[in-house]
Amino acid sequence: MTSVTRGTVLERSPARTARDDEYDNWTTRTETGRNQTEPNNEGNSEHEEDNPPLLVTPLRYGIVQPKLYRGLYPRRINLLFLRRLKLKTILSLTPEPLENEIAKFCKDEGIKMIHIKTSKSGKKGVPISYKEVTQAIEIIISQQHAPLYIHCLNGSQATSLVIACLRKLSFWRTSSILSEFMYYSEVSAADHKFVDEFKAEIQLPQDTVPWIWMGLSRKGIVENHPTVKIKNANNSASIDAAAEAQEAKSEQ
Repeated sequence: MTSVTRGTVLERSPARTARDDEYDNWTTRTETGRNQTEPNNEGNSEHEEDNPPLLVTPLRYGIVQPKLYRGLYPRRINLLFLRRLKLKTILSLTPEPLENEIAKFCKDEGIKMIHIKTSKSGKKGVPISYKEVTQAIEIIISQQHAPLYIHCLNGSQATSLVIACLRKLSFWRTSSILSEFMYYSEVSAADHKFVDEFKAEIQLPQDTVPWIWMGLSRKGIVENHPTVKIKNANNSASIDAAAEAQEAKSEQ
């Protein structure tokens, strides 16, 4: 696994910069071209056979866990792809809520929009606080919000910080957390320090997602955590009932 020494700043690579610029240029050209053939009243393009619908993933799209996805701020060209995910929730880590066109898409698709306000650049080099990260994690680990798509402005720093802290809750090693972080974003000293010092009090929902402690606890419950205080870990009736049923089945 790759590790990062505190104080090290991993600069944005020329290859990553070129990839991002190429994506922006391509999506802009594609959106402009498709605007010239808008759907007719029947909902079919005038040249549908020659111009089939495109499924374009958001930049830095990734599958974090089953029914948990991450990526860039959604653009018009990404909406058909996002529809295929059958999302229930879009979690935005942005200074402002989703713009009108994306908000209309969510309303039409019955997707719940949750906005956690962040800054473009934080005072300490990060755009999000521990309070906001904790709020995001509590939303993510609730089954009622899945399938969920989480994003920030560029799909990198704020999203990566939340996912990194989520991984810490799941007992990932620091080297593994930073390796995943570097796949989507450069890691600054401030980012490393933020994740390293993350401490919180997490309120577990009764419908906790099954993957949060998969393989660590037969009942899916962890009573003690070295850095995170877990509230109501023993009060999840649904988890207990499922665990007891699984145990009984395995003993037969």
